[in-house]
Amino acid sequence: MSKPPTTLPTQPLADTERDFLIRPFLIETDPQETHEQPHRHNFQEILWVRSGQGKHVIDGHELTIQPTTFYLIAKGQVHQLITGIDLDGLVIRFTDAFLPNFLSEEMGHYQTVLFNNVTINHTLPVPPEALANFEALLGLLLSEFGGGDGRSNQEVLRHLLTVLLVKLGKVQQEVVRGAGTAVSPEAQLFHQFTLLLEENHSQTHAVADYAQMLNIAPRQLSDITRQLVGRTAKHLIEDRLILEARRLLTFTNLSVKEIAHRLGYKDPSHFSKIFKKNTHTTPQDYKIS
Repeated sequence: MSKPPTTLPTQPLADTERDFLIRPFLIETDPQETHEQPHRHNFQEILWVRSGQGKHVIDGHELTIQPTTFYLIAKGQVHQLITGIDLDGLVIRFTDAFLPNFLSEEMGHYQTVLFNNVTINHTLPVPPEALANFEALLGLLLSEFGGGDGRSNQEVLRHLLTVLLVKLGKVQQEVVRGAGTAVSPEAQLFHQFTLLLEENHSQTHAVADYAQMLNIAPRQLSDITRQLVGRTAKHLIEDRLILEARRLLTFTNLSVKEIAHRLGYKDPSHFSKIFKKNTHTTPQDYKIS
C-alpha cells in the first residue's frame, strides 16, 4: 500500500484558458465505488444538482447530495465525490480573476458571502418559486460558453456569472441566520480579514498582526467577527489553523512536528495543545484514527 503524499493534489482549471468552465456532470458511479481521491481546487466551484443522488465530502464533512440544490466548494478546500447515481446537473468553475471588479459593489465581497473558507455554508437548496429563474440563467451560461469564438463572449460570461453569484448570495443570506449586510463596512473589513487569514495563517497567529494590517484595533476586529459570525478573531484564526492541520493529518504523511512547523508553530507541543483544545484529541491520535 502506497503512503499518502506530503502535499494534497491540486486540480488546476486547465480545461479553458478563459478561467471559466461550465459543463454537465460527467459521472455515473456505482454506490460502492470511490469516484475520486481527495483533492484541492485552485478555483471556486459550484455544483448544481438538478436530480439524482450521491454523497461527497468537503473538508471532512460528508454531505448527502440532494436535488435542486447548489453546493459551494471554496478554493483550497479538500473535496471528494464518493458516489453519484443518476446525477443530472452542472459543474461551474471559475478563478477569482475572471470576475468583474464591480461585483463587490453589487453584493459585498462574494468570497465572504459564498466562498469563505472558514465559515462557509456549503449547501444552498433552491426555493421552488426561484427554480425556473435559476434554470434559465444556467441555460444562458451554458449556451454562451459553448458558442462564440472562445473570447468574444467572455464579458457576457463574466456578467452572467455575476448575476448567478448575486442570486446565490441572496439564497445564502436566507439560509444562514444572523448574516450581516454584505455591503456594510464591517462586512468589507471581515472579507479583508478572511483574505489575509488565507494568505498568512501559517506566518502569524496574532490578532494584533491582522488588526494592524487592517489599520484597526484588535478589539474592533474581534467585535466585527463576533457580530458577523459569532466568533472572535482569535477563534477564527485557530479555526483556520485547525482546519489546515486536519487536512494535513488526514491526507499527507507529514509528521506532527512537520505539520506544526508548516503551520508556523515553533514549538510542536504548543501546536498539540491548541489542537487538542479544539478537537478533544491529540494530533497523533487524530492522524491514526
